[in-house]
Amino acid sequence: MRFREKVRSRMPASGEAASLGLAAGTPVVLVVRTAFAADGQVVEVNEMVLDASAYVLEHAFDAP
Repeated sequence: MRFREKVRSRMPASGEAASLGLAAGTPVVLVVRTAFAADGQVVEVNEMVLDASAYVLEHAFDAP
């Protein structure tokens, strides 16, 4: 299985801010993770909206 993540930060929509209980001016991090089967078919898409003040995103990878 292979995964791809797209990560971006932005200001929350009003509904997101209310749902997450965010203080005014707190940004969010949007993560869209796509999982691929061995044949390349997409098998899952997961979209997460995170309170940017509460998460640390860490990625480790080897250079080609």
